[in-house]
Amino acid sequence: MQSNGPQALQKPLQFNDEQIHQLAAYVASLGPGPAIPGDEEVKAEGDAAKGGEVFRTNCAMCHNAAAAGGALTRGKFAPALADVSAKHVYEAMVTGPQNMPVFSDANISPEDKRDIITFLNEIEENGSPGGAQLGALGPVAEGLFVWVAGLGVIIAFTIWLTSRTS
Repeated sequence: MQSNGPQALQKPLQFNDEQIHQLAAYVASLGPGPAIPGDEEVKAEGDAAKGGEVFRTNCAMCHNAAAAGGALTRGKFAPALADVSAKHVYEAMVTGPQNMPVFSDANISPEDKRDIITFLNEIEENGSPGGAQLGALGPVAEGLFVWVAGLGVIIAFTIWLTSRTS
């Protein structure tokens, strides 16, 4: 982190893939920790319905039920999970970066992690079934939109109606 703050923001890459792998190997040599997941762990297709259930139980309170991210306390936030690689999602569940808790295999099994990744890919491919996403914030944003639009129509109608009487 360049400056001390509640959460590190994503910055442009400063290293190429080879340098990143060398840094990862060096950090791994310093002590025990989870290994980088292989293709067999992240490429296998899981059950999207079960993954959605596990995601809503363990992840939605921070990342939102639609994986759109959300605000946490004291200036922290849970990032949106759109356009995040399956390997990165799996690594995040295993290591618990920054404010995220660690979800070891005892908490969420490898099969459930694959199910979560399948669910995230599924909702990213399908988009919003209701049309405009409105930030994927659910009925609160949609209700606010309806109230503002509805009041705008009522006010416009009232102005039009009163201008006709003069």
